[in-house]
Amino acid sequence: MTSDACRVTLCGRRHSHPRTRPRARATMASERDDAGDVANDTADASARAALLFEPPSSAPDASFWSALAKFKLDEAKLDDRAVDVCAYATAASHADVSAVMSLDASAFDGASVERARGVEMRVKMWTRLGRLTCANTLDAFVTHDRECTIDALRAKVIDDITSGRAERTPELLNAFACVAYADLKTWTFTYWFVFPALAASEGKITSTPVRAMCESNARDALIATTCEEWLASGGASAWLLSDDGSRAYALDEYVERAGRGEALTLAFADACCAMTHTGWSLRNLAILASVRWGVTTLDVVCVRLRKGRVAAGACVAFTMDVPKCNDTSTLKVVGWERNARGKTGPRKVDLGASMDPTQLATQAVDLNLKLMRWRLLPELNQERLAHTKCLLIGAGTLGCAVARTLMGWGVRHITFVDSGRVSYSNPVRQSLFEFKDCLEGGAPKAQAAANKLLEIFPGVQTRGVMMSIPMPGHSVSNERKTETLRDVDALEALITEHDVVYVLTDTRESRWLPALICADKGKLCINTALGFNTYLVMRHGCGVDDGDKKSRLGCYFCNDVMAPANSTKDRTLDQQCTVTRPGLAPIASALAAELMVALLHSAHGAKTAPPSKDVSMDDEPSPLGVVPHQIRGSVAGFTQTLFDAPCFPRCTACSSTIVSQYRAARDDFLMRVFDDPKTLEDATGLTELLQSVDLDDAAWIDDDDQSGDDFE
Repeated sequence: MTSDACRVTLCGRRHSHPRTRPRARATMASERDDAGDVANDTADASARAALLFEPPSSAPDASFWSALAKFKLDEAKLDDRAVDVCAYATAASHADVSAVMSLDASAFDGASVERARGVEMRVKMWTRLGRLTCANTLDAFVTHDRECTIDALRAKVIDDITSGRAERTPELLNAFACVAYADLKTWTFTYWFVFPALAASEGKITSTPVRAMCESNARDALIATTCEEWLASGGASAWLLSDDGSRAYALDEYVERAGRGEALTLAFADACCAMTHTGWSLRNLAILASVRWGVTTLDVVCVRLRKGRVAAGACVAFTMDVPKCNDTSTLKVVGWERNARGKTGPRKVDLGASMDPTQLATQAVDLNLKLMRWRLLPELNQERLAHTKCLLIGAGTLGCAVARTLMGWGVRHITFVDSGRVSYSNPVRQSLFEFKDCLEGGAPKAQAAANKLLEIFPGVQTRGVMMSIPMPGHSVSNERKTETLRDVDALEALITEHDVVYVLTDTRESRWLPALICADKGKLCINTALGFNTYLVMRHGCGVDDGDKKSRLGCYFCNDVMAPANSTKDRTLDQQCTVTRPGLAPIASALAAELMVALLHSAHGAKTAPPSKDVSMDDEPSPLGVVPHQIRGSVAGFTQTLFDAPCFPRCTACSSTIVSQYRAARDDFLMRVFDDPKTLEDATGLTELLQSVDLDDAAWIDDDDQSGDDFE
């Protein structure tokens, strides 16, 4: 097999064989059993044409093969008898990609198999029970009696139909089998799935032209609602609809209700996404309708999902003509899966490289994200998240918590910046540090945090940079001027090479230079700050050079009329440190990471407007919901409020005046600011503004009175 074949198989969430255009890969009910020819595209719209069916696609992931290897080594050994395995299937939830039958490590779990025997219902997901034969040698795999395997499946499906079990449990019609050979020396697996589909010996399944249903059509919308309620209640994968589409019934009610003269429609969860044909499972449903109900004509609705709900616009409907099946012994069967080249034949996957523990970890940590894409968040862009480079300025309580949440979202590039060392008070609050990091004077925080991320997940690209952030009000001597400017150069370079900057430092003034550089470089900057009971999470507006300044959101300093200064001067220890409730940092850090992910999934990115008060679910700019400017919360009252504010023209960090002076004479400008923060007030006109204010008429809050809520 080619490497492309292996890659297609391993993806496990898209078509397992080259079927990126489902319409092109559809087969007729007659394909491989000579029941008829391809429908004539020029036929009259009212004429019946051969109904097209899309073959199913298997998607075993790496964990399935790992479980198979363990099963073969520890349990089956030389026993090559078939065993029960389970898989999962859903209705199509994407416009261009059909749903696949997925198998993972739980396929061999005894409890899962027992649930599959009872066909336990899950909301919009169905368990499928199959039989797996693991050959002992490659020759045994090649010479396996495939005819016997598919005949056994044929007999089982026919028995389930004639006995009435398939009416009570339609999932029995979706039986499958797999023959595999595991070369555990090289970790290569050769396998072949079969999905049996019955076909009448004479005649073929035809239908009226397939019609796309419409959201604006009242009956179609009602049918979608009824089907959604059926599936949400844990209903089977096939059911009946009343003539007006307002009620749903189990398949075993057909004879009774049809006997009363009710006109019924067959509906089923269709894995096919195409609007021109239908999925494979309808073939056996058609035979059931002929054998059990004696019908020759039946209205059909193929039910598909969008964003986890039945969407009328994604469903198709038609009237199906079913050949008579008076003698089930004459029924033929087809269904061996095609390989990655589109030929009838086995597939092969090489996991020699990916079975490395690091590779397995990579696949495992993405599991939650992959499951999100099934139904809850099909728009999730895992690749973009994995390639987003995040710079965390501050590796303390906030930095550790933000990093862990980012890793959970699949972010693979994280850089820490911090000048401190791990102290004995840190490990209980800062999740990336341990007691051993405190010994011998303490390990550098940034590097210790990066090392811990690598221990948690070796696939992350991380590093720690030990450096100080130059700050307004913290004077720089002539001897340290060169070193300080080197730190500025290094900080500039780091911000330039990253996509998102998190400012997670302890003091207000340490946030100033990162905010200014982000404004200069147009980088997305997210500030997270803590009081004792309260927290603030906010994003900075990008695009300081844009013509329309009013549309840009404010930065951390835009609400201030005073420049940041040395906040630790003349303060007691509890005022110098960020004293907070222990649960505050994890809450704020999680919100900061969630805010970034929501922004990255918005069409306008960092320039996405915050939500208005009358925003509705349909107006949300991101598939993850609203994208606020500021989130302010309090654990004292367990409250959270969203705020937004435009940029302040006289802001001491992001205004065009400050950015221009920074660009024009960076070194001289910064040195003056570090020596005297009033330089910023003079440059922006705040000095004049404050002089014009009548202090007797203004309400000022003493800094000492708000020490618990100053968000440092």
